[in-house]
Amino acid sequence: MEFDDEKYCNFSLLEKRQGQKIVLGLVNTQPDELEDKEVLLKRLEEANKHVDPKQICIATQYVFASTEAGNLISEEGQWRKLDLVHELAESLNA
Repeated sequence: MEFDDEKYCNFSLLEKRQGQKIVLGLVNTQPDELEDKEVLLKRLEEANKHVDPKQICIATQYVFASTEAGNLISEEGQWRKLDLVHELAESLNA
């Protein structure tokens, strides 16, 4: 489920997926700028209100498969985003 934009972020939809693993695409891979980790942690807290936190996994949105014309993200930016996903995943396991 892709939730990189608060406008479309309706975590109450997760309630229909009780008992299932849910992968939340919170990190947008299109822009080079890095999301604020604290904002993403707050969004994970919001998701936890609707399902068991053990169901939640974190991922990037869109992966990095788009063409350069569509995604102007540097290789360094991609690694920073993957590091952020790793940090968020570690916080889920804490």
